[in-house]
Amino acid sequence: MDSALPKILRPSIATAKQDRPTPYLDKCHTQQDLTASESDCHYGNKDSDQNIVLFGDSHALSWFPAIQKLAQAKGWGFYSLTMSSCWPANIPAWNSTTHQLMTNCAIWRKATKKRITALKPTMIFVAGTRGFSTIDASGNVLTGAIRTAAWEKGMTTTISQLKSASKKVVYLGDTPISIVNVSDCLAAHTNSVAACSTPFSRAVNVDWNAEEKKIATVLGITYVDPTPWICMTDPCSPIVGSYLIYVDGGHLTASFARSLEAPLWKELTTIKVS
Repeated sequence: MDSALPKILRPSIATAKQDRPTPYLDKCHTQQDLTASESDCHYGNKDSDQNIVLFGDSHALSWFPAIQKLAQAKGWGFYSLTMSSCWPANIPAWNSTTHQLMTNCAIWRKATKKRITALKPTMIFVAGTRGFSTIDASGNVLTGAIRTAAWEKGMTTTISQLKSASKKVVYLGDTPISIVNVSDCLAAHTNSVAACSTPFSRAVNVDWNAEEKKIATVLGITYVDPTPWICMTDPCSPIVGSYLIYVDGGHLTASFARSLEAPLWKELTTIKVS
């Protein structure tokens, strides 16, 4: 059923594009093709002997508000270790816009995994976008099943290293996307949320979700699929309750992401990861 915008929307349409996780604002999140952040990226209770880690690209960073809220509730320390367009799988990071290899991604990824190993965290959350590009040894951009096979091999390497650092590794499945710029669309359609919705088949890649779950199962780590928390209908609404979901096509607003702490913790306790 269609409806007008809720009277109270968090964040507002006007502020949605700025409603990003703290590491964007304090420069802890390493930007694409730039030098690594020199911050310790340590949040939460810095005196706690229990620390959790968030590792991955900007889609992983979308989870920062939920995991920060979880860390605060439990009194844990929290390290957010993320880099734009640098997916966690141990594969070359190819920039499909500039058609260049992001050499600093491999450097950052290696150093970050080494740091995680040294931290020996209580729990590690790992996540990444399904929209990555990579190349083979000859510089050919991979597609289809060959691309997936390269990702599986690279992810196996990464997860194996993370498992050596912590007994609890949680793979957060990639989030549904929006095919429209939500804040601009809603500003133009204040009486029709449906006008800015995305068909489930385009918002969610069911086959990719299955790939993520398969690799997690094979490697013996926990897989969490956030799809039911974000896309509750077909088409997928850009609003859940009073929350505006998206900053842009692929990233969650910090306000909405913070609300995912409760279902995330419930899922972890249900599957006895906590």
